[in-house]
Amino acid sequence: MIRMRFPAAGMARVGAALAVGGVLTLAAAGCAGQVSDIGPADAQSLASAEAVPDPRPSGAPQIHPRWRACAGEPSMRPQDEGNNAAPLPQFAGSFHPVAAVRCREDTQRRPDGGTDSIAVEDRADNVAALLAALRLPDAPPPSPPSPEPPTGDVPPDPDLICTADGYFPPRLVLLDGQGRWVRPRIPLDTCGKPLAAATAALDKLHWTRVTTRVVGEVESAEAAASGCDQVQTDMVWFTGVYPPTWQGDLVPPAGDAASVRLCVYQVKASGRDSEKPQGDFVSGGMLPAGRWAAVRRAVQISGEATPCTTPANRFARLETPRGDIYVELDGCRRLVAPGVFAGDGTTGDTIWQAPTDLPALLTKP
Repeated sequence: MIRMRFPAAGMARVGAALAVGGVLTLAAAGCAGQVSDIGPADAQSLASAEAVPDPRPSGAPQIHPRWRACAGEPSMRPQDEGNNAAPLPQFAGSFHPVAAVRCREDTQRRPDGGTDSIAVEDRADNVAALLAALRLPDAPPPSPPSPEPPTGDVPPDPDLICTADGYFPPRLVLLDGQGRWVRPRIPLDTCGKPLAAATAALDKLHWTRVTTRVVGEVESAEAAASGCDQVQTDMVWFTGVYPPTWQGDLVPPAGDAASVRLCVYQVKASGRDSEKPQGDFVSGGMLPAGRWAAVRRAVQISGEATPCTTPANRFARLETPRGDIYVELDGCRRLVAPGVFAGDGTTGDTIWQAPTDLPALLTKP
């Protein structure tokens, strides 16, 4: 659950406000359909009506049957916000943890140089310190503000400043000797963040990896070998989509002997009409000797960009010592390069019309 943080002075804790909001919502749901000032006839009618089950969840925390695996439990998915977690003290007397399991995501380098996204399940068996931390109460909310305005001589208390960052609760479960499991809630500090003692106890556990499951590819072996990013934004389209796009003078490109990396991308079909199309890596590497000199000359004779509304299917990125240059390989066939704007001499990306032979220079073997 993402929790917004605000200055604590003058405000109740955000977590408390959210809890009150939840109570008000449940109260509203429980009163739906009720009418005030009902008469005797109405009361008799209501009394004879069929009882409707109470939709509100019971306050008893749930102890789940035998644990299967992170991959087999829907509540342990990456988008989980910890809504089914309950404070550990609520399980006292009915559940006795002996181990902990956490579900998380990571990346893993393959032998071919590529990188995969993986889902990991870890287990820890010596959990006494963790259980002690999870049984700690939440920190009290901040004190109400003083009616007297603070003087300039009194520095603000850093402990009363709550930042506006958010967090996702760890996907943590506790197991008992029968293999049953519960989802414990992490105690919170004054700002509604995980209590430092609980976080430290989690970090100090000796975790043993149980399973590793490949979810998808993050970087291909070819992209890793080329030095190019696996995914890149079509900066030409992104720059040109917000008129007016200022056309400054091109910054003189790096010299003919410069080392320049070329990366070619195919625009993803799902985002071709978006304001910021993303491209997948196709090919790339260092330009061969002499090729950059020809590309450099083509860039320098670019003309004024003409109006165009045809998104590119492919684009190229040139990583040069004097900044990146992006080129549409089809569609409008424009380029974006570092520029200097007339008048104040400020620098920034400028858009030009690429010469007709530039795409061929960037795609030939």
